[in-house]
Amino acid sequence: MVCGGAAVIAGGLLAAVVGLPGTATANLPLQHLAWASAYLVLVVGVAQFVFGLGQAWLSARVPSAGWIVTEWCVFNLGNAGVIAGTLLGSFELVLAGTALFAAGIALFLLGTRGALRLGWLAGYRILLGLMFLSSLVGLVLSVHPR
Repeated sequence: MVCGGAAVIAGGLLAAVVGLPGTATANLPLQHLAWASAYLVLVVGVAQFVFGLGQAWLSARVPSAGWIVTEWCVFNLGNAGVIAGTLLGSFELVLAGTALFAAGIALFLLGTRGALRLGWLAGYRILLGLMFLSSLVGLVLSVHPR
């Protein structure tokens, strides 16, 4: 959840400095930076916050520290790969990042085994599924950019 909050702040800061004269971002394509800002806020930030909060609230027992660290590493390395691959124009990096992102989604899903609140669990799983599907759409878009 902390990393999710930090990503929201980072996305906001990126949006604030995109294209400012004298910054490292001034000469980069604004479309990619605007996308990166939105991705940081919505996927790395909000989604990760909701996934962490949902897992903590739904799980019958708190996942081990090792499980949480693995989730965090896989999910965030995946997001870093997607962002870096997109900004660098590297489909291979986007593909690797998407694979790690999908593994992170699976870890969040498995982290709620034996959930206490079954009605909410269905909504949580639907959200995880929608995020996975959106990653596939992003992968297709990275193959066929506009």
